[in-house]
Amino acid sequence: MTALTGLEPDVPAGRLHHRPTGPLPVGALTITGLTIAGERLDVAIGTDGRIGSVSAPAGLIVEELAALRS
Repeated sequence: MTALTGLEPDVPAGRLHHRPTGPLPVGALTITGLTIAGERLDVAIGTDGRIGSVSAPAGLIVEELAALRS
């Protein structure tokens, strides 16, 4: 999941890191019903690999990091 979406949860730090992977080979994704820290997480990722929207537990910080270069 991390390789495709670029999402990296860090539960102890209360953060969800997102490192865009570039254009997604499968097109836009909407991921619903993930569980992080015992609560529901929903994320929409556009075809460009960037987060379009996120519904996260209160207190969870979503951070977008620089994309990896190949």
